[in-house]
Amino acid sequence: MKLKQITKLLFVVLSVVTLASCNDNSTTYVTEDASANAQIYSLKLSATLANVSSVDSVNFPILATTRFSIDQFQRLIYNSDSLPYKTRLTKYMATLTYENPSKIEILYPNDSVVTWSTTDSIDFSLRPRIKVTPANGDAADAWTYTIDIRIHKVDPDSLVWTNVTSSFELPSTIKQQRTLLVGSVFHAFSIDNDNKFYSYTINKTSTSPLSWKREATSVIPASVKLESITSFNGKFYAVDADEKAYSSTDGVVWQVSNSNVLNILGVLPGKEAAKDSLLVVTKQLGKYVFAKTSNMQSLQVVENISYDKDSNEVPAGFPATGFTSVTNYDRSNLNRNILIVTAAQTSFNLTWSVRQGDGRLEVESNQKNTLFDPSDGLRTFLYDGYVYALTKNLLYKTSSFGSKWIAASAKEKFIPGMSSSKQSIIVDSDNYIWIFGGIDTSIEALGSPVRQVWKGRINHLAR
Repeated sequence: MKLKQITKLLFVVLSVVTLASCNDNSTTYVTEDASANAQIYSLKLSATLANVSSVDSVNFPILATTRFSIDQFQRLIYNSDSLPYKTRLTKYMATLTYENPSKIEILYPNDSVVTWSTTDSIDFSLRPRIKVTPANGDAADAWTYTIDIRIHKVDPDSLVWTNVTSSFELPSTIKQQRTLLVGSVFHAFSIDNDNKFYSYTINKTSTSPLSWKREATSVIPASVKLESITSFNGKFYAVDADEKAYSSTDGVVWQVSNSNVLNILGVLPGKEAAKDSLLVVTKQLGKYVFAKTSNMQSLQVVENISYDKDSNEVPAGFPATGFTSVTNYDRSNLNRNILIVTAAQTSFNLTWSVRQGDGRLEVESNQKNTLFDPSDGLRTFLYDGYVYALTKNLLYKTSSFGSKWIAASAKEKFIPGMSSSKQSIIVDSDNYIWIFGGIDTSIEALGSPVRQVWKGRINHLAR
């Protein structure tokens, strides 16, 4: 009972206090000043229907997804990823994020000022600025932003070629060559006019003309197959017409490493670099088979899966000679971690992919390619996510390792007058494609050696 009485008493006291407060004649007001915030937090652009043309229809969808950054310190609005080449600056609809300003003005050149509303387009071709006066209306608190809409100055998809013959011209003594890049040094292995095998070297950073260093080689004969010469793990390897395999640490002094190798197909990539190996074709029990090796002395014959059949033999139609090959290293996707071998002078005209499977090789070929004819001068190289093929001065490419070839765009065409076949093609770490020499078959039936050297790069791969 006492507890109930105490509770009732407290309720009465609180009620009296509350009523007294409500009957107080004094009134309190809370006032807030209008905001002085004049910042813009985001900008997004979109096209006006009146301005869409056949040219702009390609660029406007990109514009709509373009992200703009804002440097509040410099009061600069810009797009870090440049818009496509030849994008036209014109009237765009702008969507701004801000804090309820009293006025937004577009400052055009020649002191032209336009008060902006959310339904007005802005003519960005005049390079305007945006002035934001905050809600308090004080001009001293206004912020003016510079708008920098960045556009590619050059076509990112154009392949630009430069003649560097003045610094790297191949010596006149060379008749046929295969050139490799190891580190910063070009190694040109040559059958010279005297029908002997030579080694030429020059540093990639060289600016002196005709500075190739020529050295006569030892042990290895002039019957060496130029297509077989490969650099792997700090050594050079090659095979001659008698199926002898050779190795060298400097490209000058060679030694016989094996006497049963038809050819070296290229580097077969593994799950990691330590498991890479050379893939060769060797003979076992009178049949040609695939084998892996890391030193050319010990050959490990590898069973392969081809056309859903298990076999030790090289599949019918596989170009063990007269081929061109490249290696695609992609440790993160083993399906793309493969050696690609394309027929250069066989009637099959196939591109083959070879990858390491579960203890066996997975060997696959595409449908017969009819886009271009097989040619002894065909050369392939890996570039910008594609395998490119150069034949008869024309470029083709495939993103599916030969399942489907397409003609390269006009932006990627080669310079007229370049050699037409049997060039050495190298892609360096700076994304330059180097083209060394070749045979100009337009001069005579047997062709004439070309001494020119070119390098080119697609603009969007420039660093």
